[in-house]
Amino acid sequence: MLSIAEVLQRPLFRHTSIVAGHNGIGRTIGWVHIVDIKNAGLYINRDDLILSTGLGLAGTNEKEREDYLQELIQHGVAGLCIELGDYFSQLPPDMLSVANRHDFPLIVFTERVRFVEITQDIHSLLVNSQLESLRNLAAFSQDLQRITMRATDVRPIISALHRHTSHQVVYYSPSGENLCMPNTNPSETRKTLALYLEALAKDPLSSQQAGVLQLDMHRFILSQPITSLGQTVSYIGLVISGEKISESLLMSLDYAAKSVTNLLLRRMFLEEQRREGQNHFLRALLEGTLTDEEQAQKQISPFFSSPGSFVCIAGIASLHHTLLRYEENRMEPINQDIILLVRSLLQKQSLQALLMLEGTKLYMLCVFSRKHDAASIKKQLQAFIVQFEQSLLHMFGSDTHTTIGFGQVKTRITEGKASFEEAEETLKINQILSGHPFYQDLGIYQLIPRFGSKERISAFITEHIGTLLEYDKEYNAQLLETLRVYLKHMGSKQAAAQELFIHRQTLYHRLEKCQDLLGNDYLSQDKRLCIETALLFHELFFKSVDYPV
Repeated sequence: MLSIAEVLQRPLFRHTSIVAGHNGIGRTIGWVHIVDIKNAGLYINRDDLILSTGLGLAGTNEKEREDYLQELIQHGVAGLCIELGDYFSQLPPDMLSVANRHDFPLIVFTERVRFVEITQDIHSLLVNSQLESLRNLAAFSQDLQRITMRATDVRPIISALHRHTSHQVVYYSPSGENLCMPNTNPSETRKTLALYLEALAKDPLSSQQAGVLQLDMHRFILSQPITSLGQTVSYIGLVISGEKISESLLMSLDYAAKSVTNLLLRRMFLEEQRREGQNHFLRALLEGTLTDEEQAQKQISPFFSSPGSFVCIAGIASLHHTLLRYEENRMEPINQDIILLVRSLLQKQSLQALLMLEGTKLYMLCVFSRKHDAASIKKQLQAFIVQFEQSLLHMFGSDTHTTIGFGQVKTRITEGKASFEEAEETLKINQILSGHPFYQDLGIYQLIPRFGSKERISAFITEHIGTLLEYDKEYNAQLLETLRVYLKHMGSKQAAAQELFIHRQTLYHRLEKCQDLLGNDYLSQDKRLCIETALLFHELFFKSVDYPV
């Protein structure tokens, strides 16, 4: 980039002086234009340096001159050069005043000059500077490509960006890989990272697009999110001090961000290849052949970075059949993308997991150190479920969906088989009654597999509410729904009538009919418990005529 101050050092500017707007000599010049008309707005661009003989301002009054300068300033013009002689012996004080107020450089030529020579001189400098910038960018890009091919860590990329731009580089990852380069003062580095994180939290768009964020009174950061598989996984930024951001700086940051993305994807694929042992471990767990807890803890520890013993919770995601494609039992890239996506989202929630894709089911064994409590684990998994569903929609469109079920937290790895069985039962319920992804929240529905068969459940429903079902079928009396709402409101007739949108007398009549059909003691503790259970089971079977018990 070429500044006003640098241009003033050129030989063709030896007979010039800056008469106003001295604080603006750091402004950059993008191009040079000769403009000698008063209404110049249509012919100028941002960062233009305007050359003028003064013809367009000859005979103007103070208001017209101010309007002229304001138009240039509003268009972001770098500065104005006026030749003294034919039209001005000196510039009027009103022009100097406006220029000084806006730090807008006003430069006068005290001797005649050939404007065509000035434009040729500055344009050649600008073009050569642009070519040099492009050559530097190309070399930087090639350097990044070499680094990405051989490195498995982001540090070499951060270092290369710092060398290329001479700016401090900040890298922030929610997974904990935070870097500053150079890192000459650890306390200042921690402060900069904290300010960067705070600035990111304040700007919701920072996770979607590049932008300038304010760190403190004197420092800003040119920040860019790094996305992988549709998810923002980290951020990279260049610390600046309020100077103008060049196109070269923006492109350099973009190149580095893309290189980090490629490196992270490459690292994830390498990790997936090394994790083939996970499938063997999970199959042994599912088949029940892994029974020794000490051996299980030893076998699982190499998969995770944190030492110590682990607790676990199992989950199963049933994926829509169009998401998964098989070719002679070989997983295609789309399936690998799903596994990488799940692992990325789990890591985003600070969750570690073993994953295995079998048919249309993705098996997950989430593993935690013993210091984690069940409530915090559930909260992390809830956030994961929401992000997974949103990501699938974003990646594959509306023709995709997933249903997820999680078992209970187990204190022994060998109990993971039981957690998987609970996850399977939860998955079946959640496929029919959405919004029940956790076994611990199933309540009475946990009993369904214990009945052993659909026939037994059907017999239980018939025994306790069969008379209501028959009556409703024949007379459409809505007794079943009335009783369900009445019991839901703990016997409050007013609340039940309001929810059903019926008069209280109508409610009394229906409840009397329920009593006739179910018996006078239908609200006794034992009978009420059985009736409410039958109502829940009926709701489940009503939504799925072929529930797989």
